[in-house]
Amino acid sequence: MQRYRYNSTLRKALLVDIEAARELMIKVGLEEGFTSRDTIIISQFIDQLLNQLEKITSTD
Repeated sequence: MQRYRYNSTLRKALLVDIEAARELMIKVGLEEGFTSRDTIIISQFIDQLLNQLEKITSTD
């Protein structure tokens, strides 16, 4: 029960972080180009967040 509540809270936090990073990536991409170093770094960060989300979702 406690683990489920923890995973649910973590999942919600990850979704908020993913959405914020996605919005930032789009903003930076429009300003600097979608292949700029900064855009790619943010994209890689989003990939890491998505991997974390997948990991906790698959254990529920």
